[in-house]
Amino acid sequence: MEKTNTNQRRDFLKKSIGFAGLSLVPLWDKDPESGTKLEDFFTTGPKNGAGPKKKIAFLTNTYRNSAHADVIGTKLFAGIPTDDGMVEPDVEIVSVWIDQIGDNDTGVRIAKMNNVKVYPTIAEALTLGTDKLAVDAVIYVGEHGEYPKSRYGIKMYPRMNYLEQIFRVFDASNRSVPVFTDKHLAYSWLDSKWVYDRAQELKVPMMAGSSLPYCWRDPLLVHPLGVKIKEAVAIGYASLDAYGFHVCEILQCMVERRAGGETGVASVQGLIGDSVWKAIDAGKISGELVTAACNRIKGHATGNMRELVKQPRAVIIKYNDGTKGAIVMLDEYVNEGWAYAAHADGKVVSTEFVLDHSMSYSHFSYLTLNIQKFLVTEKPQGPVERTLLTSGVIDMGIRSSVDGQKEIKTPFLNIAYNVKGITPILPPNPRPTGQSIGPWPPKGYEFIIPDKFKK
Repeated sequence: MEKTNTNQRRDFLKKSIGFAGLSLVPLWDKDPESGTKLEDFFTTGPKNGAGPKKKIAFLTNTYRNSAHADVIGTKLFAGIPTDDGMVEPDVEIVSVWIDQIGDNDTGVRIAKMNNVKVYPTIAEALTLGTDKLAVDAVIYVGEHGEYPKSRYGIKMYPRMNYLEQIFRVFDASNRSVPVFTDKHLAYSWLDSKWVYDRAQELKVPMMAGSSLPYCWRDPLLVHPLGVKIKEAVAIGYASLDAYGFHVCEILQCMVERRAGGETGVASVQGLIGDSVWKAIDAGKISGELVTAACNRIKGHATGNMRELVKQPRAVIIKYNDGTKGAIVMLDEYVNEGWAYAAHADGKVVSTEFVLDHSMSYSHFSYLTLNIQKFLVTEKPQGPVERTLLTSGVIDMGIRSSVDGQKEIKTPFLNIAYNVKGITPILPPNPRPTGQSIGPWPPKGYEFIIPDKFKK
């Protein structure tokens, strides 16, 4: 069984075009502040080489088709589809833990196909059944699953609870290894800060967050370090709880490159309904930037935005250095689209953040490439402080929306950092192409295809 599966995967990788060498697409010759070649943003980075692959514990709330565990974990088992072809993973999953195993679970079967044991506890997955940490790194995917909602309507994913169990094994073993945790650090600010502080105490190399900072951009846009940003907005759809976090990460991955680096957030205000339009009319949110961003979304609806959107939502973010930011959710108008616009260096710039809606879900391929580079090098491809900040901003934005839409002062979000020297892996094209859009999955994994993709 092991030999058959390995050969099938190898054949699938070999039949893909160009997986051995990926193209580079430079935006500028050099980053004016660091001297880094910005072509570095468009490469899969150094391979792990001929040495043994890092051994990874893969932990998740639930593992079913199209869940985050599937669109990250299955790529690390079967190969990573990208614009330039299939990429052989540089890391090896050696243990799996799944909190909720339902009738629609695919993780147990995939683990068995790859001769990987599914352990009953987090501690056993990290120690491989021994009394000490026995893996080189940890991936925790804390998204999806059945969990209750808070009084604010926020799904109370047990991220802090499970990360605490990971940290406990590190503490008992007197050794820490890199940890990637998907999306928020935790559902509440206080839990998020605890996770960050505990990781700092144990000297845990940590990376977290959304797939959106690593997806396609049409047109290609990466602010040069030191850019002067007066105001910026990011556009998305659906709830502030689930998807507002993604939009917040779009905004933050762009504005953190401004002159002086990130300085932290002074206040947050959540708005719902007509309050959003009033904020735009009053100039609290730039209508010019909202329009510029929405116009980049190729699939946006035609017609009057205000007539089409039934329940707009927004979060206004005031940064300590005077920069203005906002995320705006316009469901019926943007039609599952994502975008960004800013007043930068004296002009309006904008781009669509593009996802892959094929069976491959290949925006998670680029997230996965960044995760594995981090796990191999122990250098985060995105600062964990970004996700600490976005976790706090979206929590405060939801609280403000529910508690009268009043501005909340946030001195506790005085989180300063910079991204100098960090070069994330981004797609080489403005929209998905090549192996990114299929065929997927490899032979033997057809059971992960959701009904909506079956012919």
